[in-house]
Amino acid sequence: MPRKKINGVLLVLAKLLEVEEDKGISILRLQELTGIKNYYTINRHLDILKELGFIEEEVDMGPPARRLIRLTEEGRKAAYHARELLRLAKII
Repeated sequence: MPRKKINGVLLVLAKLLEVEEDKGISILRLQELTGIKNYYTINRHLDILKELGFIEEEVDMGPPARRLIRLTEEGRKAAYHARELLRLAKII
């Protein structure tokens, strides 16, 4: 997997830890925090994290309707490690 993709997934995971909220965070807000502007790119990262069981999502019917993302217990553990890896790599 190319470094950029790995960094993106780790970055999303680390940022979710920083802003952890019980009700979750919107994808738009997560894009602002990570600097990942492309909606499809951040969705690919979220799909990977969801497949690993690190995040869960809920649909808030709004208005406006939006997907809310939050860490699972396992995701929280992984996010601590992701944050440390990014620090060691001098990415955050």
